[in-house]
Amino acid sequence: MNEVVTTPALRRPIDADARSQALDISRSFAVSAPAGSGKTGLLTQRVLKLLAACQQPEEVLAITFTRKAAGEMRERLIDALHSARDQARPDNPHDAITWDLARALLERDRELEWELLQTPQRLRIQTIDGLCRSLASQLPIESGLGAPGEPLERTQIAFELAVVNLLKHLDGETPDADLQQLLLHLDNDLGQLNKLLRILLDKREQWLGPLLSVNFDGAQDYFHFVIDELVTEKLQDLTTALGSYAGELLELASYAGGNLQKENPSHGLCLFAELDDFPSTDSSGLPAWLALGSLLLTTTGDLRKGGGINKKLGFGLPDKKDPERPIAEEYKQRMKDLLAELAGNEPLLSALREVGKLPSGLQQSQWQLLQGLAQVLPKLVAELKLVFQQLGATDYTEVAQAALIALGDSDNPTDLALKLDLQTQHILVDEFQDTSHTQLQLLEKLTAGWQQGDGRTLFIVGDGMQSCYGFRNANVGIFLDARERGIGEVPLETLDLQVNFRSESAVVDWVNETFQRAFPQADNIGRGAVRYLQSEAFKGRKWAEPSVNFYGCIDDEDRNREAIQAVELVQQLQAQDPESRIAILVRKKKHLQKILPALSTANIAFQAPELAPLASKMVVLDLLSLTRALLDPSDRISWLAVLRAPWCGLQLPDLYTLANWGNGDITVTDTSARPLLMALQEVDDIALLSDEGRTRLAQVAPKLLHAWQQRGRKSLRTWIEGLWLELGGPATVAQKSDLNNVQDFLQLLEAFDAGGAITDWQQFTLALEQLYARPAQDAKVQVMTIHKSKGLEFEHVLIPGLDQGGKPGSDQLLRWSEWLSREGESRFLLAPKNARGGRDPVFEYLKHDNSERERLEGTRLLYVGCTRAIRSLHLLACINRDEKKGHLKAPGSAALLAGIWPSVLHHQESDWCHWLEAEESLHNQNEASRDHDYLLRLPNQWQPQAMPRQEWLAQYRMPDYQPKTEEEDNIPELGQVALRWLKHAGTVAHETLATIAETNINDWPPSKLEAQRPLWQLRLKQLGLSATSLERAVEKVEIAVRNSLNCPTGRWLLDGSLRESACELELHSGGRQLRRSIVDRTFIDNEGTRWIVDYKTAEPSGEESQEEFIAAQLEQYRNQLENYRKLFYARGERNIRCALYFPLMQRLVELD
Repeated sequence: MNEVVTTPALRRPIDADARSQALDISRSFAVSAPAGSGKTGLLTQRVLKLLAACQQPEEVLAITFTRKAAGEMRERLIDALHSARDQARPDNPHDAITWDLARALLERDRELEWELLQTPQRLRIQTIDGLCRSLASQLPIESGLGAPGEPLERTQIAFELAVVNLLKHLDGETPDADLQQLLLHLDNDLGQLNKLLRILLDKREQWLGPLLSVNFDGAQDYFHFVIDELVTEKLQDLTTALGSYAGELLELASYAGGNLQKENPSHGLCLFAELDDFPSTDSSGLPAWLALGSLLLTTTGDLRKGGGINKKLGFGLPDKKDPERPIAEEYKQRMKDLLAELAGNEPLLSALREVGKLPSGLQQSQWQLLQGLAQVLPKLVAELKLVFQQLGATDYTEVAQAALIALGDSDNPTDLALKLDLQTQHILVDEFQDTSHTQLQLLEKLTAGWQQGDGRTLFIVGDGMQSCYGFRNANVGIFLDARERGIGEVPLETLDLQVNFRSESAVVDWVNETFQRAFPQADNIGRGAVRYLQSEAFKGRKWAEPSVNFYGCIDDEDRNREAIQAVELVQQLQAQDPESRIAILVRKKKHLQKILPALSTANIAFQAPELAPLASKMVVLDLLSLTRALLDPSDRISWLAVLRAPWCGLQLPDLYTLANWGNGDITVTDTSARPLLMALQEVDDIALLSDEGRTRLAQVAPKLLHAWQQRGRKSLRTWIEGLWLELGGPATVAQKSDLNNVQDFLQLLEAFDAGGAITDWQQFTLALEQLYARPAQDAKVQVMTIHKSKGLEFEHVLIPGLDQGGKPGSDQLLRWSEWLSREGESRFLLAPKNARGGRDPVFEYLKHDNSERERLEGTRLLYVGCTRAIRSLHLLACINRDEKKGHLKAPGSAALLAGIWPSVLHHQESDWCHWLEAEESLHNQNEASRDHDYLLRLPNQWQPQAMPRQEWLAQYRMPDYQPKTEEEDNIPELGQVALRWLKHAGTVAHETLATIAETNINDWPPSKLEAQRPLWQLRLKQLGLSATSLERAVEKVEIAVRNSLNCPTGRWLLDGSLRESACELELHSGGRQLRRSIVDRTFIDNEGTRWIVDYKTAEPSGEESQEEFIAAQLEQYRNQLENYRKLFYARGERNIRCALYFPLMQRLVELD
């Protein structure tokens, strides 16, 4: 990587004035803070300034949406106070402002004896859920919540119980008529009704308030009013979008209507024949507007072509001799010219499409169903409340509703509301773009009674472009409306931050250009559409161009090419920028199905928190099979899995032989087939077993049979864990994190232990599915969903799977939508699907509305992912080619790629767009890999370590043996001698020297070496040595270690007190293929020199002098040591010395 441009020294951000205004604590603001703009730092500064002006710290309330965000803000505040107390004023302008504000707060703290550093809990920094819980618990009776239980992690259990209790009302002599109506609508499908009601409970935050605000008699009027208002607003939007085209369009429509009165009197355009102006913008005028839309748009919603203007639309041409012909030709040409002018006018075309989707009103059949829902849903909520009481639990929606009740309303506030009104002087809300209507109501109640000039302030921060939590009821329109109208009675001044402090200029420039086209051109509060606001990079460009790359994998149906490209990119980035953080971000967890295995195959360590289910880990699957097998001898599949697992590793022919042994003509799948446990007792009699299979079974079968004899005598966990250890389970683990995964599984076993067995396998399986594998420690590659990445940053970001859509939602039984009207009032509409497959206008409009919201949110979600990148961004997608036309097919509208596809096509020949064909070689490689045996198993002669159990021997225990991979350069070598025992002796010597260096070398007297001999024997047995070879290897290890301890140079090398001392240091390098290297010993000496030393437990043969041998060794390992030098050089180190140490000769030889 070449540095292209250096970032200028400290300079004033272009939005410095806005940031300065934000610290005016006498004013209330709504701040728009795009990605990387430092909003958390700004919030921290304002909180510091507010606290320094308060009488009590509890007067300031800061609200966040996650515990992580609350913790980060609290940590920043405390760190700022510590810095102001203990450190000098920094030179950086932003940090200097924070320091000054913290210094002032410390003075206030001393003056009023708050002792915030000793009592940080006085800082009121709460999540919105925590605040609601606090409010509801203070008035448990009034709020209706009672003693608040813990929120359920799996709320579906409570929902299921509530629905079952409600459906009981279908039984008896007087069944619930409204429930019967709903069931009849669903063709008496009780399962569908159950599903529908559970979905409604999960989303009750959206419909509960509006539904309960109108009584049964007023519900129909409410829904009709909502539809009429919706139609009016959309028609007004269309008249505005028509602008200067209105007059011409009206005249052309009038002309067409006059012609159609003769040719097709029923055509909608006939309504324009006698009109001097456009029809009214209410429901009565909708038919005429729909006809006008049909003049401009095709049935698919595309702008008409000039060739489509014909007689059917009122633009027919009479005979050439007809005197009206010139006039007809003129009108037709004017119509074509108008269409040509409208091409590209996206606001107008969008408004026309919206009007084309509008419903005219509720159908009678649908209204009857809504009547039933309006009666049933309050009963359903009541059943849920009873379930919560029975379970002693709750959920976040219930707590939020209770908090609203606890505060009362503006006309009748509760004592709690009055208390909070006196106590709370300043409120700050982070991430306001993800606010729901319930949360808005809470904020309105908290600020009820506030008056301008009373000294109280409200400060909200958000970024509409990053609103991506619609599935959690977030409504970005609330943020847009708050910036326009304020919140409740509190007016808000708007501030816009513009500077991006995170990303380098090349990334920011690409994001600006691309998303300016992808986002809507104007805000739409009702629909939740947000226009794009440009950012300016504060950093220059250091990463080589192009900093942003798109990789289109053409016709990559199995997505293998995309996965391979992602792996290659990670390897390249790790080689070019070894210390950087790399993130792979996806929309859905399922989009990682090919990526994660590809990373593992390439030996790339990664962290994927809450993405890899615990049950997907092979070590856990093996443990699960072991558990099932021991608990059920007839479970032949589990027994076969146990014998195939790494601790046994039988080949398929031997498994087939065992499975058929003693069964005669009975098939292996027959339930009457003999248990495999019986075959294990008769291994000596099974002649068809291979020699290798017999040897492996001779080691494993006795352990399994002995464990079976112990059933019922130990706890389930002790039983399974003990057998797993005896079989060598830990030796089959490839990563340390898998040991944690094993513990998680064993803890689950312990929780479900019912007298040494598992009585409910279904619940155990469900519980196992809820657990996730532990991430690899210290991995520089992070894998997560884009939602999880929000608020984080990485030097390099990869986003694969851009062509894949979100949730389909096509089979929804009920659709609903909540939005804000022009006046900022909340509106709600729902419609069930027509049971007989007919088209319901309201249901279809809501389907369209949901799709548009998801499309807009998808573009914002991609923006969030892209803006996590600091230096480089890499986008990947699988693109199909149209076989007939040859061009690339556009992705589906639900794909993240859809929003930026026009930009990609526009730049498809540029250097940042790469088109990758699905190569035949890759296909062949995959086919060949299917025939390859990748069975992982322990060595045939593997022996477990019989470690003494006494604690006084703990200091003598060696670290677990870690098998080395073939790609390692630094596997211990033993000169020209190729005997296996010498290689294993070198391995154990290396490990012992590493242990000495990592402890205190003075704690290794000769007597301790004597005590190591039994441990060396155990380790060498584990490696497969026995008899004479074992003794010779032990002697060789002892000589190597003793020589090192008796040599001044050796003792210096093993001194663990040296700076940056490390043993077995793992480094990565390489270009297209990641290569792992292990440095035996490295440190920085007292003169500041970095030493890189490799141990070589080799010695010259009888015919070779020491000097000749050393020269040959230096030549043999020169490239390896030079590679190590380059890796440290890339980390910024310059004074580096490399050497080989030969403990058998007590010689340290430096590379020249």
